[in-house]
Order: sequence, then C-alpha cells, then structure tokens
Amino acid sequence: MNIIVSLMASGVRKRFSKGEYKDIKQEANALFVRLTDENRGIPAALKQHTSTNIFPAIAVYKTLVRHGMSSEEATDVIRRFFYKICAVMFTPVSWYQHIGGNYHRYPAGMVKNSLRDFSPDAGFEYRMPEETNPAVARFDIVECPYHAMCEKYDCLELNPAFCDSDDAKYGRLHQNLKWARTGTIGKGSPCCDFRIIDVSRCPEYKE
Repeated sequence: MNIIVSLMASGVRKRFSKGEYKDIKQEANALFVRLTDENRGIPAALKQHTSTNIFPAIAVYKTLVRHGMSSEEATDVIRRFFYKICAVMFTPVSWYQHIGGNYHRYPAGMVKNSLRDFSPDAGFEYRMPEETNPAVARFDIVECPYHAMCEKYDCLELNPAFCDSDDAKYGRLHQNLKWARTGTIGKGSPCCDFRIIDVSRCPEYKE
C-alpha cells in the first residue's frame, strides 16, 4: 500500500464503513499502481511529482467519486490533505524568515528553488521577466504537468486542489512577504502568475 494514497484516503475514514474504507484504500492503491505503470517512461524529474502528488491524488479522487462522493467533495478531500501537509512543511520556512532579516532573501531564493524543484525537465514551462528585482519573486508558469496529467486522465476539476496548496506554502511566510498570485492554469487562467513581494523594500510595487 502506497503511504501517500493511504494518508489521503484517511480523510474519509469516518464517512464510510470499515469495509468500504478498506475497499477504497485497496482500489485507490491499485489505480495508483496502474497510473505509475502507464507512465513508466516519463522523465525522472516528472516522476518526483507524479509519485508523491499527482497520481496518489488522482487515484484517491477517482476512487472516492466511484464510491458515491460528488466531485466537489472528493476534490476537497485532496485539497485539505495538501493544505495540511504544505502548512506543516512550510512552518520551519516561515520561522526562518522571522530570524533577523532573512525574509529579505526569500524572493530571490524562491525563484531559484522553483526552477530547481519545478523544473522544465518535469514539464513546467516558465516565462521570466526581462528585468529582475531581488525584492520580488516574479515569474509565470505557462505549462504545468499537474494540469497536463489531470487533463490526460479526465479530471480537470481536481486541478485546483493542487493550486490551492500554494496558498498554504506562500501565504503565511512573513508579514512583509506578500503572496500576490492572481490566477492559475488549473483554475482557467492562461498562466500561473507567481509573485512574492518584499513589501518592506517595495511598498508600492506594481507591474
């Protein structure tokens, strides 16, 4: 049993009987294995996302819908899982920003880390600004493998659950770090416009 599939499915433990819940976990895990096998040849960088995020979520989501949950309810199960995980994972990051002036370095570091962890090799395509500002993390993602996989497996309605996890990561870093994304591909925008602004240095930042 894949541990991430099991943890995601635990969000509906109280909603179903013990037997139904066991079936859901087994069916979701079987679907996760099938999705992984079908995409065995994808790049290693993309596998980092499909194995830990995309395929577990699609597997649990589709299984819950098959067991009678509405798409909205099933999507919310996945959304709450990612929101909780991201909030926990980014708590130490937030603490670090509050030590001295560490938060001043975050925007530039965020761009570097995004290009590393959400790389073109994984299927992310970026549009970068012609001019950079060390106080502003600014870039657009115009192609996203999360959207591509949701489209491939006919569950685009699940895509916003992935997008919303960014609010948990970037929305509470520091009072002087403004999270200013306005849209995502998964929610119908032409791009995901990532913006984090150090308002202590750019109080009136405008594009």
